[in-house]
Amino acid sequence: MAAPSPPPGPASWNQGRGSRHPFERMAVLLASLLDVHMRMALQEASRERRRLIGGVLLLGMGLGLLTTSFLLASGALLIWLVRGLGWGLVPALLAMGALDLFLAGIVLRVGGVLLRGPYLVKTRAGLAKATRLIVGQ
Repeated sequence: MAAPSPPPGPASWNQGRGSRHPFERMAVLLASLLDVHMRMALQEASRERRRLIGGVLLLGMGLGLLTTSFLLASGALLIWLVRGLGWGLVPALLAMGALDLFLAGIVLRVGGVLLRGPYLVKTRAGLAKATRLIVGQ
């Protein structure tokens, strides 16, 4: 014969959903909040990754094309300086080197600006808002 089940008492009261300890409810709330922010961060990171990869690829292609055009233009300018204006080879090469250095600085500066920027903006804003709500500010 089966043993009779014990009457409901204090040991079985904690098994219901509404009777959780306040710390346990807070932990569940924080876990779900972190889960939401984690999902948002993953989505935003995916968008940022696509943007960065596209930017780097376009920057690389642009720099490659720019390098080719600079080589061709440098050769033509060097020939013109030496033959057309009568410059010596060394002064013409130094002038071309200075021009290339100046233009390379501009191109690298623009590329750096394109790659700079705030990342995961929505995620950081959401975490700041959630932190303010939890702390009570």
